[in-house]
Amino acid sequence: MEYIHYHNEAELRDPVVIAAFGGWNDAADAATTAIKFLIDRWKPIKLAEIDIEDFFVFTETRPTIKYVDGIQRTIVWPSCQFLAYQTPDLSHDIILYLGAEPQLKWKTFSKCFLEVCKKFHASEIILLGALLADVPHSIAVPITGTSSNVDMKERLKEMDIHNSRYEGPTGMVGVIQDGFRRAAIPAATIWAAAPHYLAATPNIKVTSALLTYLNTFMSFGLDLSDIQLDAIRFEEQISTLVAKDPEASAYVRKLEEQISEARIDPREQGHCLALNP
Repeated sequence: MEYIHYHNEAELRDPVVIAAFGGWNDAADAATTAIKFLIDRWKPIKLAEIDIEDFFVFTETRPTIKYVDGIQRTIVWPSCQFLAYQTPDLSHDIILYLGAEPQLKWKTFSKCFLEVCKKFHASEIILLGALLADVPHSIAVPITGTSSNVDMKERLKEMDIHNSRYEGPTGMVGVIQDGFRRAAIPAATIWAAAPHYLAATPNIKVTSALLTYLNTFMSFGLDLSDIQLDAIRFEEQISTLVAKDPEASAYVRKLEEQISEARIDPREQGHCLALNP
């Protein structure tokens, strides 16, 4: 079966891949919302997609029904899309990937993912992820990262993002990163920790943090003032709600005290809390 469908044969300049998977690696929808922000900002062209039929259990990742023009109902299936953004303002072209984490045939899926990236001569990949952790909403979003590439590891370190020492279950983000490592293509992940007690999705503060670090890591020069302002408003709204609940206020204060007493890698502390939405 042909799993990959190409929609454009664009000639890309050493493209950098930026990817996020919905599901287990996407607490509070923060990582996929970051990719959606970039899609909205850059208006990239559709490049390729991976056929979903053999990779998804549709009782777990269900298609949705939407109205077109308020009249016609249509089914929208989950998608795994690659989009390309070309601009002379950057030293590299960009490939954005957005899709849900598949339930089946992970090895085959990761090979398909790598095949698309190789076809367009991807120079490196940055995978965005978010996890639920015991962190309060009132502090700066904790960020961790991983890379086996010396240059990327140094770039992360310059931003005060140190390699996580997490060991345990992984998602498609970890599988894709390992596939790129084996293919000798530089790969890095940037993880943000989201407060586990907040049900609100997307968590704009966490999304804003991911975009801010990505912007610096890649020297994009993006104006993020709009989403950063949204993040401030989001935190203020949450703080107002928490202040009205004595039990919630006490819990947040406890988390703040724990963080101030000892800086714990929120990924090591909180990855076990990451849940499928």
